[in-house]
Amino acid sequence: MNNNGPWWKPAMQIFSEVSTWIAVPIIVALIAGKALDRHYGTQPVIFLIFAGLGFLVTCFGMYRVVKNYMKKIQPPESPLSGGQGSSSLDKGRTEEGLNQK
Repeated sequence: MNNNGPWWKPAMQIFSEVSTWIAVPIIVALIAGKALDRHYGTQPVIFLIFAGLGFLVTCFGMYRVVKNYMKKIQPPESPLSGGQGSSSLDKGRTEEGLNQK
């Protein structure tokens, strides 16, 4: 083990954040939608609207979490690439003489 804790800690952190974004908005939306439907007598209308909004909030939250973690695990740009944003495919093509720039 290293100083940052057990090897599975980052995986559990990602799992807990994504699980929270899946469960909480949908559960809150469904409970609120059912309560408002009961109060206003508009049986499944508000419930369905809130269910859809909960789904959209869930998608947005999961997108943000995954985007943030993708930034963290993105490898740094190689100093050999010349800083011009060339991909490893271009590099291989250049070595083979296939990429004429």
